[in-house]
Amino acid sequence: MRTVVATVLVLLAAADATAQTCPPDAAARATALRARLDRERSKVKRWRIGWAIGYTVLAGGQLALVLTETAPTGEFDDAQRASLIVGTAKAALGAATRGLKTIKNPRPAVTGDACADLAAAEAAFELTARTERKGFMIGHIANLAVHTAGSIYIGLAEDDAWDEAALSFLTGYAVSLAATYTMPRGAWKEHQRASEARTWQVAPLITPRMRGLAVAWTFE
Repeated sequence: MRTVVATVLVLLAAADATAQTCPPDAAARATALRARLDRERSKVKRWRIGWAIGYTVLAGGQLALVLTETAPTGEFDDAQRASLIVGTAKAALGAATRGLKTIKNPRPAVTGDACADLAAAEAAFELTARTERKGFMIGHIANLAVHTAGSIYIGLAEDDAWDEAALSFLTGYAVSLAATYTMPRGAWKEHQRASEARTWQVAPLITPRMRGLAVAWTFE
């Protein structure tokens, strides 16, 4: 009898916890989150296509200058050639990386169960926010590494052409910063604001086979 009573109490506690984690407006919130994810997905797509086209134009223009031996400023020499070749390679790399889906924004499943749909939408939104942050940080690091390497190559390969190397770095890095800072980050910003409403709870977790801490949180 004691076992039955204990089981019933546990089930009631679990049901009460489930009710608390599933808000009454779960269906409306899930719908709103899916709409927000759709808008973010469209922004990411436009950003990727727009910058892919822009980088392709930059790569093609610099390659044309190399083939026609035309200098944008001054006289066409070995330093100018090296700078244009490096610029072509960097722009081509920028166009190619726009094809990589660095920001993951999946379409959450719609099951008809309001609680499950809300959980799926929140998980998809969190993943989008996390990958937006990751993509932004990696973009800065990758841009700095690529432009630094290209400038070192120009400076060392062509009779200490450090002036040309510095100009290549400044112009290329400025374009890369523009691409990075126009990257959609709406989900990341909203997720940061939502973190202020989190309530963390820590409690001891003791079972016959395990000892530890249970960490839980709720969102207002």
